[in-house]
Amino acid sequence: MSHSATSPRTDHPGGEAPAAGALATAPPPGRADAATPAAEAPPGSAWRGWLAVIGLALGVFSFVTTETLPIGLLPSIAEGTSVSLGSAGFLVTGFAAIAAVTAAPLTALTGRMDRKWLLVTLMAFYIAGNLMAAVVSSYALLLTARIIVALAHGVFWSIAIAVAVRLVPERHAVKATSVVLGGISLASVAGTPLGTAVGQSAGWHTAFVCVGLLGFLVLAASLLFMPALPAKGRGDLKALVHVLRHRALRVAVGVTALIMSGHFLAFTYVAPYLEEVTGIRPSLVGALLLVFGAAGLVGNFAAGAVVGRALRTSLIASTGLMALIMAVMYAGGASGPLVIAMLVCWGIVYAALPVALQTWVMRLVPEESEAASSLYVAAFNGAIGIGSFIGGLVIDASGPRPAMLAAGAFALAAMLVTFFFGRKSGGASARS
Repeated sequence: MSHSATSPRTDHPGGEAPAAGALATAPPPGRADAATPAAEAPPGSAWRGWLAVIGLALGVFSFVTTETLPIGLLPSIAEGTSVSLGSAGFLVTGFAAIAAVTAAPLTALTGRMDRKWLLVTLMAFYIAGNLMAAVVSSYALLLTARIIVALAHGVFWSIAIAVAVRLVPERHAVKATSVVLGGISLASVAGTPLGTAVGQSAGWHTAFVCVGLLGFLVLAASLLFMPALPAKGRGDLKALVHVLRHRALRVAVGVTALIMSGHFLAFTYVAPYLEEVTGIRPSLVGALLLVFGAAGLVGNFAAGAVVGRALRTSLIASTGLMALIMAVMYAGGASGPLVIAMLVCWGIVYAALPVALQTWVMRLVPEESEAASSLYVAAFNGAIGIGSFIGGLVIDASGPRPAMLAAGAFALAAMLVTFFFGRKSGGASARS
């Protein structure tokens, strides 16, 4: 999250091939990357590969649900561990920060492990951390349990897509990416709300038991359906130095940081926006967030159909639409029907972005795609904290409505960077 998540190869006029890793196109015909998914496809029937991909999607669902689980349970967790709400909130923000900081170095340090057994190890950490959270009563031990899961979280995200595209024929690489990332939207629709409901009715310890048990399903899928996948690339910290020198990758990581900071700047505070600006009853906010997540499922799989054919266009369109949606929500926040329509569009566009961004990153440095993906994961998780922090400052100073305008500015910046630097930064020679 090596091999490249590409669409089917296509011929180019005049027999000229684009620069390696170019954002606008797939790799040229006849290119023999050592990491080509088609060349690496493991022996065995296709259905086993797709079952392994579905197992990875369930892993994404599990990790996202675990990451966000404390959000709806903060009051009870704070009361149960005798800490303030702010300290309880660190179980979420600290989780994201740890995943962001450790994703790249830990992915590099585990770079020589067979990917099947690395996934098994990561799920063992996931299960251990969540079951530990389910039995402890002190804040220090609960935070320790969250750290254990966060360490696995960053590495899992760094390798999940890279593993998925090795399990299917190359022509299905983007489809496999969208299936795995569909776990994000599914977590928004089902995972987090159900986890919150279980925690509120049976206690937050029980909620952690439930998400911990999910890990056994992913572990079983890894053991039963995942073939042996030898590691690719250098498998050490030098891989990070290699990918950091790639200017194209730095552009992709920068766009990720911009657009995701903008999203979380607004989405973290969407509930007060809906209540205070639009006048939505608090009891309806949860239902609207479910609508947002359901729209995300549509956007995720729609992206899988178009990203492989027009990656750069998809990114420019998605970031531009995000900027437009934020502007409309700023200007028309008092109109309930308009805001609800924009919330649906927001869910669709947001869910398409990880598919496009991940595919971009995977194409740029195919020989070290996991190291490159670890930088993407670091940018994504860092953006959660940065966006939420900036959003809090805006909310405290001016209220929730201007937060939408600030988020739109981040999205516009992401679109402009993609437009002006996305094509130019694609070549293997485009390094500083």
